[in-house]
Amino acid sequence: MYERRTADQPFIPTPPVGTVGATRPPTGVRVGDFILLDGTYQRIQDMRSAGTSAQRILHFAGRTPLIMREARTTYRPIEHR
Repeated sequence: MYERRTADQPFIPTPPVGTVGATRPPTGVRVGDFILLDGTYQRIQDMRSAGTSAQRILHFAGRTPLIMREARTTYRPIEHR
């Protein structure tokens, strides 16, 4: 059944073209993946360990770093072989 969109539902933009989304833990994220932050998809430029293997500090171009402590949806470019 069709449900009307209400004002409290957030707008989620279309993922970057040529990517596939999956929920990944901090240990499964790679440089080059995209994450939705503040309404736009940001590409991970660099990352560091944050003390334990369960956390990563993600660096983006023109944005402050993000400490990833739990699994979240990331979009990875499709690999052509």
